[in-house]
Amino acid sequence: MFDRVETLDSFARDHGHTLLELAIAWLLARPTVASVIAGATKPDQARANAAAVTWTLTDDDLREIDARIDAAKSN
Repeated sequence: MFDRVETLDSFARDHGHTLLELAIAWLLARPTVASVIAGATKPDQARANAAAVTWTLTDDDLREIDARIDAAKSN
C-alpha cells in the first residue's frame, strides 16, 4: 500500500499539488460521486480543502494515475 501512496504523492507533487488535493480532485472526477465531504478541525485544513477543488484532472491525468497504481501493485 505504501508504494501506491508514494506514487500518488509523487504524481501530485509533479503537478504542483498535494496528496490531499489529488484525493479530492480524483473524487470530483468520478461521475458517480455527487459530493465530497472533507473534514477539517482547523482553519488551515478548511483552506487546504477549499484550494483542492481548483485542480481538475484530465482524462490523461486519470489514465496516468491508474497506470501508476497498477505499476505500484506489481512491485
